[in-house]
Amino acid sequence: MSENWKDFDFQGGGLQSANLRLAQVLKRRRIAYGLVALFPLGLHRDYLEDRRGAWFYRIVAAAVVGCVLAGQPLLAAGLLAALAASALYDLVRIEDRLTRINKQLRMQVYMSQTEGAPPGYTGRLTDAPQQPQPGGGEPRSPSFAEQERLLRELAKQRKNRGE
Repeated sequence: MSENWKDFDFQGGGLQSANLRLAQVLKRRRIAYGLVALFPLGLHRDYLEDRRGAWFYRIVAAAVVGCVLAGQPLLAAGLLAALAASALYDLVRIEDRLTRINKQLRMQVYMSQTEGAPPGYTGRLTDAPQQPQPGGGEPRSPSFAEQERLLRELAKQRKNRGE
């Protein structure tokens, strides 16, 4: 499908406007996977909205540099190996994180689209007879089973009258 629809914004509160906002805020897989290559900087965690995890990567990377400068190559290698293992773990989990984050973004965009129903709105009106609810609650439309029962009764009545 052509991407030309993204060039038109009619500034309404409708679905097209919501889809434009959504296309701007959704997280992209290609970017997330590409940022894993820079794992010592924690940019992939920043992109996936995990600020604490991003700072964890940065602090451990700084500790690796500090260990190298202090003449502790084994400790630096161990920390770097732990950081790389954490990055591989993140690589496996990126798809789940992207799905969860994009779902939340979709909900935010679509739910913030309108203010909600106007005051006094009670839902759609039907011409169906309203059945009193057990316990004396608000009347409701008859269920499918109740409608079937009413139709059978009407058919019996017609049959008895000879129609």
